[in-house]
Amino acid sequence: MDALERIGFDRLGLVVTPDGTATPAVSAPLLAEFAHVGVRFANPGAITDGLAGPHRDLIRHVRARRGQTTPFAPLFAGFPDKLPAFDDAIFRFLVARVRVIGTPDEKAWQEALDFSDIGWWPASSIPQDTERARADRRAQEMLPRDSRIEWLTVRLVGATELETRLRAWMRGCFTSAASLREDVQNDLGVLAKRLGVDGVEFADVRFRENRTLLFELLWALDRPSLPATGATPDDLLRLFARLTGGDISLTEPVRFPRLSRGDRRVVVNTLEASDRLGDVFRKRGLWLAVDRGLHVGEFRAPRVRETFARLRDSRHDHTSFPSRFERLLADDFIAAVDLAAAEAPGLLGRGLRRLAALTAAASPAEHAAAGGKHATAAGERGVGKRVTTAEKRAALIAAITGAGERIPLRVLLAARAQLADNGHTYPRVVFGKDGSSLPIARPAGHLAVPADFKAELLAAVDAAADAQIAAKGDWSAETVFVEPGLDRLLLPDQLRSTAQGLVQVERGSRLPIGEAKVARLFVHWREDGVTTDLDLSCIALDADFRVVDQVSWTNLSNGPMVHSGDLTSAPDGAEEFLDVDLAKAAEVGRQKRWRYLVPVIYRYAGATFDALAEASAGWMLRDEASREHRVFDPATVANAFALTGGKRYAVPMLLDLRADEILYVDVYVNGYPRSSVEGTGHDIATLVSAVVGRRNTKVSIDDLAQRHVRARGATLVDDPAKATITFGTSDEATYHALRPEKLLAELL
Repeated sequence: MDALERIGFDRLGLVVTPDGTATPAVSAPLLAEFAHVGVRFANPGAITDGLAGPHRDLIRHVRARRGQTTPFAPLFAGFPDKLPAFDDAIFRFLVARVRVIGTPDEKAWQEALDFSDIGWWPASSIPQDTERARADRRAQEMLPRDSRIEWLTVRLVGATELETRLRAWMRGCFTSAASLREDVQNDLGVLAKRLGVDGVEFADVRFRENRTLLFELLWALDRPSLPATGATPDDLLRLFARLTGGDISLTEPVRFPRLSRGDRRVVVNTLEASDRLGDVFRKRGLWLAVDRGLHVGEFRAPRVRETFARLRDSRHDHTSFPSRFERLLADDFIAAVDLAAAEAPGLLGRGLRRLAALTAAASPAEHAAAGGKHATAAGERGVGKRVTTAEKRAALIAAITGAGERIPLRVLLAARAQLADNGHTYPRVVFGKDGSSLPIARPAGHLAVPADFKAELLAAVDAAADAQIAAKGDWSAETVFVEPGLDRLLLPDQLRSTAQGLVQVERGSRLPIGEAKVARLFVHWREDGVTTDLDLSCIALDADFRVVDQVSWTNLSNGPMVHSGDLTSAPDGAEEFLDVDLAKAAEVGRQKRWRYLVPVIYRYAGATFDALAEASAGWMLRDEASREHRVFDPATVANAFALTGGKRYAVPMLLDLRADEILYVDVYVNGYPRSSVEGTGHDIATLVSAVVGRRNTKVSIDDLAQRHVRARGATLVDDPAKATITFGTSDEATYHALRPEKLLAELL
């Protein structure tokens, strides 16, 4: 399968069909084979006989994308209808320990866990029997498939159209206003090598991570062209950080990469051509460190030589902006706000909620003006005149109004959502670059501001955001359809660390379960020399996020939820499954106070997720969940993703039984070895409550669409057939909410 064809399928839902004719004897079986893995075509009439043969690689790719590398089989042949009559794990382990006394080898332990002589076999919590596993997989191949299909709808195109669409997608990714996942970045690297980056306007690439990626690709492919790109000194520092494995946020020292004289000439020429050369003084310490390896005196670059000479003489203020801002904020709020508006409007937007809360606090200078004891030299502005809360508020409103056009739109919208919530929603959660999470617990009302001031701030932010949106172009001649339910999908702002699954949505977003009868969760792993035990579990929480029940290897069933049994090793690749009967779960939920069901994948022991030969998880939506049907059917997979990183457990999503929705959690959490639901349930409950609450503090895709309709003068319609612009969750939509690159590039 060609790399461009794979990227076209994964990112755009496109399948290349060679030129030629189509005969029913060939096309009908082809369509049937694709249907078996849940793929259907929006334009089946475009299929040609030339797709026969190449389709096998594509079908293998689809299976892998949906989480299947080999046939899967459960530990219990009777799953989910029939489980062992007795499976008290703790009691079984105690008896096994007694049995194994004196012969502590692996084989003896496996035999000690075999209780078939007293009717306990097959018992869970055992190492994998590879011969039996292979026989079970062969038996699975003989069973019928599920009647339900979670369709992937794709479109047949020619090779030329594929390249055109991929170029447009690449431009959209680079100009996106959010970070990109690592797998997307890798695909962009492939496209840059194959198609070039000539169609990307460097000035349109605003998000710093995406600029750094673009310059890194250009450095690898055509570095002499770098001076013509308009790269800034900060762009170069981030490029150096990327090339040396550093942090592109530039909050840490940047190592200068080992460069040839020709490479150094490219860097110096880029600085010489930059109209932002003076920015080197903003990062003086970093540039002085770089200067030692750059040797600017070797090159004919008069602007650079003169600027670096002044840089060495410390003729300009070399303190960092954050430090200057925080020092000034402690003494003179109004001066600090003015400084942020002038030099760092993005910081003004990101810190708006904190600054708003500080308007009621008195600075040392204000204490001095009021006769207090803590006067400071830096507080000159406040001496002799007390700066009132009203004056601070007016200054902050004026700063937002004056700097509004320079605050990134995504920052404005995020600030608005935070202000609107006004400290009501806690706990909250912050996500790291690796998908790790940090819950933030504060009392309700933390950093809240009075209602009248909140209304003033919201009006200022709205005016600034609407002005930026209106400047993107007039829509007065357009009719717009916004698909119902997009208020449940949050606007992505950090796709970098989201799971590499079939769909790409922001954490806290919701998608409907639909009419499926059973949600079947699964985890698959194959170890590579290190015995590894992954455990699939599910926790039941009530509406207040209290743990009320669980199913795991220590409790294989509680009625609506059924576990397939625990395997403690996977030399041949092992699987665990957990069924949730959705109708029964809703009924039991009313009786037992269940509201949320939270799957968790624990790394109980062994290698980290990313050190395993294979590690994936996901969920199917099924109608035929019985031992008479295949335990795994790729056509029923709603989402599947690779397990990555070195954390102890993963929380992919939760089922909201009351709303019939799946909410994306998608976090990895550290923990102790041999973690289980009994010990981590409270922490998981706190974490998912914070993710559920993100809806109150984030912008939805519906919010963004409606704002564009209003600010750009479009007419909203309720029939997509009457619309010239559509927002939805299908490839027919102008802006596809589940493939958000275009939306993020054009609307933010």
